[in-house]
Amino acid sequence: MKIDIVYTWVDGADPKWNKKRNAIAEKLGNKVSNNANSEARFKQNDELKYSLRSVFQFAPWVNNIFIVTDNQSPSWLDVSHPKITIIDHASIFKDKAPLPSFSSRGIESNLHRIKNLSGHFISFNDDVFLGRLTKPTHFFTPIGKPYKFTTSILPQKRKWHFDRSKLKSQQNNEHKHAIINSRKLISSSLKIDIHHDFRHTVKPMFKSVIFELEKKYSTAFLQTSKHLFRESSAIVPSHLFGFYAIAKNIGKVKYLKLIHKKARWSDILYKSIINFSYAYVNLSTANVQAVLNKIKKVQPSTFYINQYSDISTKTIEQMKLFLESYFPEKAEYEIE
Repeated sequence: MKIDIVYTWVDGADPKWNKKRNAIAEKLGNKVSNNANSEARFKQNDELKYSLRSVFQFAPWVNNIFIVTDNQSPSWLDVSHPKITIIDHASIFKDKAPLPSFSSRGIESNLHRIKNLSGHFISFNDDVFLGRLTKPTHFFTPIGKPYKFTTSILPQKRKWHFDRSKLKSQQNNEHKHAIINSRKLISSSLKIDIHHDFRHTVKPMFKSVIFELEKKYSTAFLQTSKHLFRESSAIVPSHLFGFYAIAKNIGKVKYLKLIHKKARWSDILYKSIINFSYAYVNLSTANVQAVLNKIKKVQPSTFYINQYSDISTKTIEQMKLFLESYFPEKAEYEIE
């Protein structure tokens, strides 16, 4: 089967793009939260370059790579490469009225309309990386079902799964609200509660099922697509897909063990069955270098680097040095 990769990317340092963002944010006023319009949400430090290197090095079987953005293109990217296609938001939004969009949820609601996108594809953020050699069967079962990567082997019931008032203060944000909305949508329509939580990592998807979801939950998709920034009333399309895939047995659950957590007996047993692992890097914590060192040593299947607005220049340099040392070989998609 052919498997494409879809990236969503933005250059938050682009003055022209920022002018648009600031103008719309000013017009909307207090309708846009500080969290939804945080500088860190749009900041990039060439993570896309290294994520593409990880694909080039560890997933050479990939068919095409689509980079979805707002009239932008990385200066180092060879856009003429046969595997690379830059996709402008305007070419995939069914309704062009909400554009320009600064909502990743709204953009994600339209990815399935990418022209020539394969039926099987993997959604990437530019801060997600592959850490070792992969095969298509790491992301899709031999019969083509997408894996949904979870935080635990068995689903864990949490009070906040269906009630946002139960969220801890640091988690009480538009993203968590949108996940809850997605979970409740499946619960109310299919009469089944899904309690799995997903890792922030690569997301194997079925294009046909997303079209199905858009038709079935048209109001939710339309509303989310219209949001100019993140809003609490949105859905997270990838989560909706995941919950639906589990409920309908369209997808298969795969647990990703964190490499920097103490192994439990269940982790050890699971590793002996499926050797697939995960690392999460929070650049705001004091032990960043220790986690980066652990990643280099263990080489997890996939890892995610998360940054907030309070990241020091020193930490950013640590991250860049780590990425350059982990992925020193230029991808063929880069301009020499």
